[in-house]
Amino acid sequence: MKQAEFRCKWIRREDICQCAEGIRNQHWPSGKLPVDVEAIVEFKLKLDIEPEHGLEPQMGMEAYLRADLSGIIVDNDHYMNDRFANRMRFSFAHELGHFFLHREFYEGVTFESADAWKEILLGLPETDYTNFEYQANEFAGRLLVPREALIHEIENACDVLRQNKIIDHIKVDPYAVLSAISTRIGRTFGVSAEVIERRVEREKLWPPGCQE
Repeated sequence: MKQAEFRCKWIRREDICQCAEGIRNQHWPSGKLPVDVEAIVEFKLKLDIEPEHGLEPQMGMEAYLRADLSGIIVDNDHYMNDRFANRMRFSFAHELGHFFLHREFYEGVTFESADAWKEILLGLPETDYTNFEYQANEFAGRLLVPREALIHEIENACDVLRQNKIIDHIKVDPYAVLSAISTRIGRTFGVSAEVIERRVEREKLWPPGCQE
């Protein structure tokens, strides 16, 4: 497959969510949070995890899926540093998104290094690359942050706001309040505040009706 010929197949968001939830239910049936996505990768799916130096995570490459789908290459420095645990968790989930959603694409390309993979990505049509990454991100968010659990955490946050008599701040500036509580909510799922904010906005869970 030539990169210029690649067309990222259209997948409905509902179907991506259903796929992610099915994988989580199958491979993490306890439902315990945060989801141990690394355990799913290594022990449930039997994929290799191979740390490698110099992946340039500051440029957006923290991990990538092997062409033969046998494992995930990860940036050594970030993988070995607990400070990046949340980022690595999302990176693993993102690569699982490619693993489950884009198998056909990987079967049509060959690469053996990070640089070769970057060249493939750079050669993709912009719209298709955007969809390719969006779909994997959507899968990752759904895998790590179950909707019902997210709603529950939002309700808990509202209870705290109510107890502190600042619930009316949601009416004044709902997104300032979301920014203030998203980090705490994110800890439950082991993800960043950005992941939480993106999810609640996309799914229209914010502002909630808890201020009424």
